[in-house]
Amino acid sequence: MTIASLFSRAIGLKTIALLFACILCSQLTNVLAQDLPNREFRGVWVATVSNLDWPQQGASAENQKAALRTLFDNIKAANLNTVFLQVRTESDAFYNSSKEPWSRFLTGKQGVSPGYDPLAFAIEEAHNRGLELHAWINPYRVNSSTSTTIVYAENHVSKSKPEWLLSFSTGKKILNPGLPEVRAYIASVVQEITENYAVDGIHFDDYFYPYPETNFTGITTEDAQTFNLHGTGFTDVKAWRRYNVNETIRLVSEAIQAARPEARFGVSPFGIYKNGVPAGITGMDAYNVIYADPVNWLENKYVDYLTPQLYWPIGGSQDYRKLLEWWADKAYTSSRHLYAGHAIYKTTYTEQEVPNQIDISRQNRSKNALGDVLYRATNLKDNLLNIHTSLKNSTYKYPAAPPAMDWKNAEQPAAPEGLAVTVNEATGEHVLTWQRNTANTGPFKKYIVYTSATLPESIADIPDGAVRALQASESFTIAAADLQQGPSYWVVTELSSSNVESGISNAVTTGTVAAVRNIAKESVLKIYPNPASRIVYADIHLKKPSQVRAELVSVDGKIRGRVQQRRYIAGNHTLSINRDRLAPGVYALIITIDRQRVVKRVILK
Repeated sequence: MTIASLFSRAIGLKTIALLFACILCSQLTNVLAQDLPNREFRGVWVATVSNLDWPQQGASAENQKAALRTLFDNIKAANLNTVFLQVRTESDAFYNSSKEPWSRFLTGKQGVSPGYDPLAFAIEEAHNRGLELHAWINPYRVNSSTSTTIVYAENHVSKSKPEWLLSFSTGKKILNPGLPEVRAYIASVVQEITENYAVDGIHFDDYFYPYPETNFTGITTEDAQTFNLHGTGFTDVKAWRRYNVNETIRLVSEAIQAARPEARFGVSPFGIYKNGVPAGITGMDAYNVIYADPVNWLENKYVDYLTPQLYWPIGGSQDYRKLLEWWADKAYTSSRHLYAGHAIYKTTYTEQEVPNQIDISRQNRSKNALGDVLYRATNLKDNLLNIHTSLKNSTYKYPAAPPAMDWKNAEQPAAPEGLAVTVNEATGEHVLTWQRNTANTGPFKKYIVYTSATLPESIADIPDGAVRALQASESFTIAAADLQQGPSYWVVTELSSSNVESGISNAVTTGTVAAVRNIAKESVLKIYPNPASRIVYADIHLKKPSQVRAELVSVDGKIRGRVQQRRYIAGNHTLSINRDRLAPGVYALIITIDRQRVVKRVILK
């Protein structure tokens, strides 16, 4: 039962009974909300190759910026928390690079500046919304189109380093993974990004050696000369190719660690590791066809997470459940995270397919299946499969913060201070405000706003389903329609750049029955002793003459100890609350100064 003493003393018995019924209903809602984790990776791919999601090629800088803002607003509205923005599509750049030309997907012509820095802009806009931004890179692709009308810039690798390329019968070209200088170059590209931009992570897709296409079975002898030069110690060209990719992943991991240790590094491999693994799974695989060995990356801890592209339904010979559980087991064994990739574009899916898949991910949280990523942003925006609606209303009904990685920079930030709430009497909105702790200096501010039916003493006391916002600023507005019928407690924490969470702020209360403003915690100077044996004392400071009342309230909502309400002059005062014959346990001490309140947790022994 929530704290009854927050209700007005004038409420009659029938009203109280009705309100308690509302509280019970809200508590049932809270039970259902507990299925929603407070920490969960919720990502989406934003593809720029061929302008699939963004930008409109050739549009003005302002129009491109406005379109990205709208896209990010849509992502935020679905309660996602991470954007994978493609910033290198074909050995080009959506950022200011000293190594590679501006992408043609910005202006229509490769090497031409769009008039702004898209990656810098995207990071700022994502962070303003409490979203993470990971720079998505295709490591090897040189051309995404075989059209002969495309003109590549003079500093594009196709012209500056033609000896680095592998060419195929399809007309496609890639950087040759077998060349040590190519692998070092890719690592240097990543290093440039992580040194110059406040990205939260680096993300690779699944294009390594080329996929089979129509009338093209994949790589055959195109790298035979490279194998002769650099394949010393290998008798199997396939094993050598996997070694080449492994080396690229290793070098990139080291470059990120050197330049931005808190940044996460992950790869989204093809969803089937090997044909027949696990038992009952059949199909083309990453290991034998495109020579990617993601298990090796996990075992060597080159990556922080994997996002296998599990683009198949539950059941069948590419069963989502079997694949998810197999990948989760591999991530768990290596103490790394798994975020499943989902195809939200498949017309053969029912509207419940992807939500059901996300439920399977959640069932495997104990095996480090800690989130999901959706392909892709336009499909989300267009609400294909009703996905945006179902996420917002059910699967992702409440926000969640990305999970922390205890092997990354684990420094804990200090807790926010001075949490307070004010009420707009006209609209019923409640506005939470707080101050950032001066000990925290990181440029990316991200706060978690929690609500709970009981007074929390630490994060451990906060149930799942309690997150109401990820905020970049020190305020959050609670709409009147979003308030519980009875009173609720609110606290705020801050996340570090690697998602390590601070302790909780002071608590404040809200309630649509008796809307109150909470005094800043500095008005209550000290509560002692705590734990208390007989009498609880509270030192308070009044800036002006005020009506003051203090009450001890038990968890069943009953007032157990009270100081008679009286008017005090401005200055410092000590209140005393006698526990009488109260049983040992946890109580809420509610101090009301005029129409403002503060809540403190006290323990009676």
